[in-house]
Amino acid sequence: MSIQATPLNLFKANAELQLRIAQLMRESGHRWLEAVQQTSAAGLSETTAELHSLLQAEDWQSLASLPAEAVMRRLEDRMINAKNASDIAIKNQQAFASGLQQALEAWQKSVAEALRADGASNLPALPMQDIFKQWLSAWTPATQDPAQAKSGKAAQK
Repeated sequence: MSIQATPLNLFKANAELQLRIAQLMRESGHRWLEAVQQTSAAGLSETTAELHSLLQAEDWQSLASLPAEAVMRRLEDRMINAKNASDIAIKNQQAFASGLQQALEAWQKSVAEALRADGASNLPALPMQDIFKQWLSAWTPATQDPAQAKSGKAAQK
């Protein structure tokens, strides 16, 4: 391959990386949109059920007890919704981080191939896994107890 093809191949590698990142952003946005739609549908269902219970009240005493019951149900539902939102956020971040890591590894490979084709034989290794190790560790559950983790950090220093 000629030296004139190298800039084109590097441009293509960069364009592919940009395309993959755009796809990851779109996929992440779709996951969030689906989560919002589900939450919205659940909220509408709750409101409809509460309105039906108001319509079915047969006397003032039963009608007066409905708001207290509704508050407790709403509080429980909000706690569940907060947990679900947290789970969705973590799942979305894990998927995005994993996809981004794969995209950057593919980009690194494409760039290295383009430079090697140009005759560069002593290319430095760029370990993409090391770049993401710390970032991804925040999104993976810990498998050891905190005392072991502290002793491991102390040993690294």
